[in-house]
Amino acid sequence: MSFRYFAGYSLLFLARLLGKGLAQMRRVISLPQQFALIIWTPSEIDRYSRDDWNGWPTVQIFVRAEHWLDAMEQALVERYFSKNGELLNLACGAGREALLLAKRGLRVTACDWSPRMVAEARRRAQEAELPIRLALADMYHLPYHDEAFDYMLLTNIVYSYVFPRWRRVRFLRQAHAVLKPGGVFIISFVPARGNPRIPAGPSEWLFMRLRRWAPFNREYEPGDRLEGTFVHYFRSEELAQEFQEAQFLVKEWLWDQRYAVLVKL
Repeated sequence: MSFRYFAGYSLLFLARLLGKGLAQMRRVISLPQQFALIIWTPSEIDRYSRDDWNGWPTVQIFVRAEHWLDAMEQALVERYFSKNGELLNLACGAGREALLLAKRGLRVTACDWSPRMVAEARRRAQEAELPIRLALADMYHLPYHDEAFDYMLLTNIVYSYVFPRWRRVRFLRQAHAVLKPGGVFIISFVPARGNPRIPAGPSEWLFMRLRRWAPFNREYEPGDRLEGTFVHYFRSEELAQEFQEAQFLVKEWLWDQRYAVLVKL
């Protein structure tokens, strides 16, 4: 074995060793953040999420978004949304999807719980001279009458930002109510990939025991994480059960692409 080969191999081995060490350090560093999940109540998690979404840094990121629909969203919209239907764009942000869908000929209603996001979406719609109906509203209290829409759209994995489970099911039931019979709902989420027990780990084992005690968050669920903001990782059977409880039929699963297409019968 030449010295040159040995030296190069040693550097590669050192890099891998350091990489493993850094990965373990990142897990340790993230622990205080994860402990907020077992200390905060749903209302406090909700407040944190709202403040983050309404903050200027987040708003400016979405204002600058130029690619309004990615390839998967574009394919689903073309497959399931006709050009003359009534569409509700939930959690519309700064108007990324609403503007493009209005240009396609859909009659777009859009809502978001961030005043700054709604203001930016309204400004952009006015500049583009698009008749988008915008409202400041959250997904827990949809201000629309029954059977008002042919289509609904919820992108950006927003369904995984809703906490806890009973709120998600209540939202889905409201969504079911405002859709017309035969209406289509395209929804995105974060899947737990691989082993169905993932993302279980030591912190999840601990939190499931701590939640039994009153000082801690009794609404904590397996799959909850704080990664900059709150996010819930879904197992397939868990997500299917939530859709079923709201009386939605799953027309198409796109698990690896983080989407599902739901239909109201």
